[in-house]
Amino acid sequence: MDLNERKKRILKSIVDTYITSGEPVGSKYLSGAMGLDISSATIRNEMSELEHLGLLEQPHTSAGRVPSALGYRMYVENLMNQYSLSLEEINVLNEVMNSRLHHLSEIVSELTRVLSDMTDYTAFAYTAKPKASTITRFEGVYLSPKNFLLVMITSQENVKTKQIKTDITLTTDVLAALIRLLNENLTGINIEHISLEALYSLEDKFGVFRGLLSDILRIIVETVRGENESQVYLDGMSKILKYPDFSDIAKTQSLISLLEDKEDLIRMITDANDREGLNVVIGDETLEGGLERTSCVYHKFRIGDNVTGVLGLIGPKRMDYSGVIARLEYVVNNLIGDERN
Repeated sequence: MDLNERKKRILKSIVDTYITSGEPVGSKYLSGAMGLDISSATIRNEMSELEHLGLLEQPHTSAGRVPSALGYRMYVENLMNQYSLSLEEINVLNEVMNSRLHHLSEIVSELTRVLSDMTDYTAFAYTAKPKASTITRFEGVYLSPKNFLLVMITSQENVKTKQIKTDITLTTDVLAALIRLLNENLTGINIEHISLEALYSLEDKFGVFRGLLSDILRIIVETVRGENESQVYLDGMSKILKYPDFSDIAKTQSLISLLEDKEDLIRMITDANDREGLNVVIGDETLEGGLERTSCVYHKFRIGDNVTGVLGLIGPKRMDYSGVIARLEYVVNNLIGDERN
């Protein structure tokens, strides 16, 4: 959206003021206190045009305006000032990240607490790393003469299933023979490192089932790779509820329920945008209900080849985007750098 400089100044001033005060912003305030050096009448006209463009909203019958989700988006991407961390903030964050007494999971947990205290918002984090996993047992469920369900129990005690179609005419006895071969030859081994010689040997052992072998090996690899050790952290859950934006408990109940279910909360937030790096999700940009009056700023990160994670903050739509973004980027950039050394 192409705005002239005057509209940009007015929109930026409205968002800055509303983030601080939480009250609708009027033209007289902008003309005087904000020192825009523009007449109230001109500001009113510009505010009306910004509202027509969908960047501002007029709550109730108030003469003032508040930013819309689109207005916040314009502000975040084009208008806000860059926040500079104070020396005290840098020292506090560095102290957590440089603590070699902690494992990464403990560092991330402590960072959620520190970021929540520093911003006065709800902080969340998620980390995941692959587990060393194998198949410990196979089972089969007969579905039809050309179709069966392969059941795999992993060393992490997870159960995975995959429906398989075959050109071989199956009976329950034939399926039992196949499952017996799988249990005798493909349990407890690292399929990804299987040698070509071992593969030829397997094909000989599987005989009439050799046509199924490549598909089954692929399914086993996908199953084992899908195993992750994940941890979820949430700190400062009550902080978001103290903002006047959430004073209506009836309307906030769905948000409270989401905050109580940490896994669903992070899945909902991160599903809204699958980009790596920094993400800003404003209001109803989330895929599901419950977060319409919030904004979520989060940073996806990767440490080495194994650990993936998300670190973020949830606040009202009028959150201090600049400060939140600066703190998250500082933490993620330094956390990744430290762990690579």
